Amino acid sequence: MLYILLPAYNEAGSLPVLLDNIEQTCAHIPHLIIVVNDGSTDTTPEIITRYTQIYSTVHQVNHVQNQGLGAALNSGFQYVLNYNATHKPSMTSVPDEFPDMVVTMDADNTQPADRIPLLLEAIRSGADLAIASRFVEGGEQYGLSWLRKLLSWGAGKVMNFFLPIRGVHDYSCGYRAYRLSLLAAGTRQYGPNIIQSRNFSGMVELLLKIAPFADRVTEVPLKLHYELKQGASKMKIWATIWGYVQLIYQIKRQRWSLVEWVEE
Repeated sequence: MLYILLPAYNEAGSLPVLLDNIEQTCAHIPHLIIVVNDGSTDTTPEIITRYTQIYSTVHQVNHVQNQGLGAALNSGFQYVLNYNATHKPSMTSVPDEFPDMVVTMDADNTQPADRIPLLLEAIRSGADLAIASRFVEGGEQYGLSWLRKLLSWGAGKVMNFFLPIRGVHDYSCGYRAYRLSLLAAGTRQYGPNIIQSRNFSGMVELLLKIAPFADRVTEVPLKLHYELKQGASKMKIWATIWGYVQLIYQIKRQRWSLVEWVEE
């Protein structure tokens, strides 16, 4: 079963187009779309509710108050894990060619749904984690300011220097596919709130925590279309940069502690 997880905060202008595109792209794939409304103050909740009535594949999770991207993803992961555990015995109609996996996407319609089949194929071919990457051959990004481009590029270079993951060039893009067993392993290790960061560095945090459980990580090309975004960016750039610095320190400290414990 393919689970598509969309954390949404004030995305009323983008969700309808995105949900329709996902449904069209995934019409031949057994799937569910879980939209996590993270305390939106616009008509996002009403739009999600309406689409649960249009498509039986759309499910809704609500946060009464805005808690941030990481918390929205945590809630979505728990919903998927619980749903899969509860409904697995009744999923006999799902062919074996569709492994249990979760695709995370931004809800602002800047990440095209046509990458989902490529991510699915990567998981079917043996990857545990597949990333839609702007920094591999065929990848592009449009509509971003030079500062945002520099931040994304620089984050990858810095993380690759301090905390390298084999096969990864794009550390910060949240458009990814995870084998469900990989998320389950991460949850057992870190608990249900696997992402602690409240800002956009949470995507890097998740990658750094999950990747050690993956035998194989791969990337597929992504053409990011930020010019399609409705409204202003929600990213706080300096908070995100500081979040990256804290992550490097925290992960390095955890690994040093583990080495010291083993040596003792």
